[in-house]
Amino acid sequence: MTMLYINKEIADTFEGQDPYNFLEAVECEIYRDVKARKTFRFKLNAKGYFAKLHSGVGWLEIFKNLFTFRFPIVGARNEWEAIHRVKNLNIATMNIVAYGEWGWNPARKKSFIITEELINTISLEDYCKKWKNSPPNPAQKRNLIKEVAKIAGRLHRNGICHRDFYLCHLLLHTEEISFPKISVIDLHRAIIRKDLAARWVIKDLAGLYYSAKNIGLTQGDLLRFVRHYDGGVLRSSLIKKDSFWRQVNFRANKMYKKLGPSV
Repeated sequence: MTMLYINKEIADTFEGQDPYNFLEAVECEIYRDVKARKTFRFKLNAKGYFAKLHSGVGWLEIFKNLFTFRFPIVGARNEWEAIHRVKNLNIATMNIVAYGEWGWNPARKKSFIITEELINTISLEDYCKKWKNSPPNPAQKRNLIKEVAKIAGRLHRNGICHRDFYLCHLLLHTEEISFPKISVIDLHRAIIRKDLAARWVIKDLAGLYYSAKNIGLTQGDLLRFVRHYDGGVLRSSLIKKDSFWRQVNFRANKMYKKLGPSV
């Protein structure tokens, strides 16, 4: 075994047994089951958890990604590191309760990660999909846009690109919507770079904009996002980064034409 972390909350469950084998056999609700990765929800002691099992992608998949200039994800370590990095930025995200990996061969490495279920939350995709026909409270809408923009800006300025940055991966905590708390989830494809290339940031923001295109945002809403994303003066942001924001808009429109509305 290369690494194993299990917190005290669930340590008794895994005592004396292989945690990977336990997760393979546990009764669960499967959310995604693709080659080399399975995502599912299960319960322990009446509490919900999410787990991802990685079984090794194979050299063919690794080379295919490298030849197409993509970052190959070979296990759960990427999400483990991304969650810790996001938490260090004081951005809400998932709480890890267990993580493990076996082997040195990246093509055959087995790994897993378990996180607590985030309760009393709703994805922004589900929360906002009725806005077009039933506009929300203006102040609440402004606060949500501000919070999403601040999260996006903080991630990108600190070298983190989500790579699946859509409204469905932003969870709104429903206890207090007027002063929104939003958790970022599904970080298994995230990349962390000291100097994040502009193309990655553009792709992230275009994905977010694409997923929000059908919820009735106004031009004022978009400008508010830009202002809070950059954390400065709107006019300055638009002048200095005109080409950048045009590329974001172009890519989002291209996605919309190809895929249609996401909500």
